[in-house]
Amino acid sequence: MKKIIIILISAVCFSSCDVIEGPYMIDNGTNPVDTTSNNFVKKVLIEDYTGHTCPNCPDAARQLEAIQEFYGNQVIGMAVHIGKAFARPYPESMAPKFQYEFRTKWGEEWDGFFDITTVGLPRGMINRTEFPDDYRLGKDNWSERVISELEKDPEFGIIITPEINGNSGTIDISVEALSNITGTYNIVVCLTESKIINWQKDGSIEDEDYEHHHVLRTILNDGNGEEIGSSFTEGDKWEKTFSIDISQLEQFNIDHSNNILLGGNGNAGDWNTTNMQIVAFVYDITNYEISQVEEVHLITE
Repeated sequence: MKKIIIILISAVCFSSCDVIEGPYMIDNGTNPVDTTSNNFVKKVLIEDYTGHTCPNCPDAARQLEAIQEFYGNQVIGMAVHIGKAFARPYPESMAPKFQYEFRTKWGEEWDGFFDITTVGLPRGMINRTEFPDDYRLGKDNWSERVISELEKDPEFGIIITPEINGNSGTIDISVEALSNITGTYNIVVCLTESKIINWQKDGSIEDEDYEHHHVLRTILNDGNGEEIGSSFTEGDKWEKTFSIDISQLEQFNIDHSNNILLGGNGNAGDWNTTNMQIVAFVYDITNYEISQVEEVHLITE
């Protein structure tokens, strides 16, 4: 028996988005799963595929926040704005509404591969489990999948050590095998940003002061990541140092919006490094399932 989150499902629909009424928690007697090995804790990534003109997407964001509040740092969120229906900026003639460009090269590539927008937003992937059959989940199914994932032992431990001075610096990543593991695994290293105040449709409201969290900004080593090895023995380690320049990464998004993205306007800047996080996840390349994920603040005190 475990604490579980019960979701009440609303029958109301807006546009082509899903709608759910909000999370409610019931305590039936035990604490959340806390699976540990070698001081590493099993963690879960919720990828929230969303858009700033999707009126039902804030409900999914609130569901993610509720799950995170319950499980703490064992659940890591990433909001990925995708597609031309709900994520592209409005035409300039409609300014100031919805002028920001939240989309990225990598989010669009993930959408192209995982085929998210064709089933409607919001949708989420929980550690990318159950691909290719049952992986694009409505938010009322997120908590059940999170519980299932947290029951597993961690296979890898990830340590992230940033050294950032101003807009540039280094990020050290270390991955340790916590048991003997077969298979080939890749690592993806991302930057996300929270506390972005900008427009968002929220039901029937157009909220110009909506606070966006966990927004994917960039990926440091490609959307598919890079191989860390295969057939691991317990204690094996993979290590790498990434050198970054935030201004260059930001400019890449601006240029990509201007030159590549449908309806892009280049308004993809104004990153705030104090509100940015580093998210690194390791996944099995045969089924894309994420084995472990870690998150730390980009700027540490």
